[in-house]
Amino acid sequence: MDNQPEDNQQEPEVTNPPVNRPDSQPAEPADGPQAGLEKGKGHAAPQNALRAQTQQQTENRHGFTPEEQAVWNQTGDYNAAWHLMRQRKDREAEEQRRQEWSASQAGRLLKQLGEAYVAYRGCLERAPYAVASALKFDELNQRLFERISTNIEKANNAPRCARIMAGGRRCRAPRVRGKQFCHMHLAMEEARPRKISLPSLDDANGIQVAIAKAAQALVDGQLEQKQASLLAYYLQLAVSNVDRLDFEEAGEGR
Repeated sequence: MDNQPEDNQQEPEVTNPPVNRPDSQPAEPADGPQAGLEKGKGHAAPQNALRAQTQQQTENRHGFTPEEQAVWNQTGDYNAAWHLMRQRKDREAEEQRRQEWSASQAGRLLKQLGEAYVAYRGCLERAPYAVASALKFDELNQRLFERISTNIEKANNAPRCARIMAGGRRCRAPRVRGKQFCHMHLAMEEARPRKISLPSLDDANGIQVAIAKAAQALVDGQLEQKQASLLAYYLQLAVSNVDRLDFEEAGEGR
């Protein structure tokens, strides 16, 4: 009993090391797309390093891949091979920027906005009476949702491109004012070859028809072997890119 400490005896102070709590995290970067992109760079760094290492393994001392080197060997045209290399590097740089955007704060917020819009629209379709409560308790955000919905409806009702794909499907992209086609198909019309007639390379059906016409032109003597080899490589690029085409604006219901 005599060895127990008295009630008013003070306990020794213990100094704890600082702890990073959720409410003491570093401040977020300033608002704006650039700030969001800066924040996301750390996520893409390992991917960029891996991509650079892969390029070093596949490119030769001229910077060509085996496919690009083959074009140079078959056609003897260095400029054509160099042009293909630049196109590839541009695609790789675009893909890198896309990944950096997806990993950035701005990219994640934009994705959340789109997902929230679709989810709230579906909620109102199932419970339309919720609009009255939204206008009463959160009018600002409800009006913002209505404004976005109105703009999307106007875009979906805009005149569409007149291009009919090789498979019979019509392009759904909005056409340029005063023109019959969308921006992408106008550019494709300008790039259409003069020597042989090829369809637009905007879907797998068109590419398949183009391959058949290229083979026919080679057999009929309209194309030389070097030209046919170069055209075959361009068609190969079209095959690899066709799934990434995004010039059509999908409607809300799609």
